[in-house]
Amino acid sequence: MKGFKIFILYLLIMTLGGCSSLIDSRSFIHPEADFSFYQKVGLLPFKNQAEDRLAGEKVTEHFMTELLIRGELEVMDPGQFNAVVAQVAGVAVQVSMVELTPAQIAQVAGVADIQGIFTGTVHDYKMVQLGSEQYPMISMTVKFIDALTGKVVWQNSVTATGGPNLPIVSIGEEFTLGQLSQKISEEVVEDFSKKASSK
Repeated sequence: MKGFKIFILYLLIMTLGGCSSLIDSRSFIHPEADFSFYQKVGLLPFKNQAEDRLAGEKVTEHFMTELLIRGELEVMDPGQFNAVVAQVAGVAVQVSMVELTPAQIAQVAGVADIQGIFTGTVHDYKMVQLGSEQYPMISMTVKFIDALTGKVVWQNSVTATGGPNLPIVSIGEEFTLGQLSQKISEEVVEDFSKKASSK
């Protein structure tokens, strides 16, 4: 009987081994978007609505990393891009606080020689109580904007909670917000890539 229980546990581990977090994601893609047009893009620092005042910066860094790993788009250096945005908007505040108009986006595109801009908002970035343990929870919305028209051509809203694969054994758990931020960024960039390649 003991051997049978071990065998069942092994099957559960093999079946659930890759599901260390619960991710709920919905995305939009513009029906007329031509993604072959986009070669070079900019990434604005994500706006932050979370209690952690650095949440926007942390998630932006992970999202940038995943874009670079994909290598499907040339991503402008963040420092240079932010300088262009600040110049066009005529502000000295953090670029993540700037609301660009379609006309300003087009002006940024002309100066920076880009075709699209990623923007995002981090809604939640915190640890939540699940049973006797605490696990990370992140929710965010990411948009890809056509720089010439200012139209949203892709958008993804996602909420993810890290946790154990199995409530009995600690396998594949994600205890840190950093780990979940990396995973959720990877998932969102993959969604963009799949949607873009299908058009």
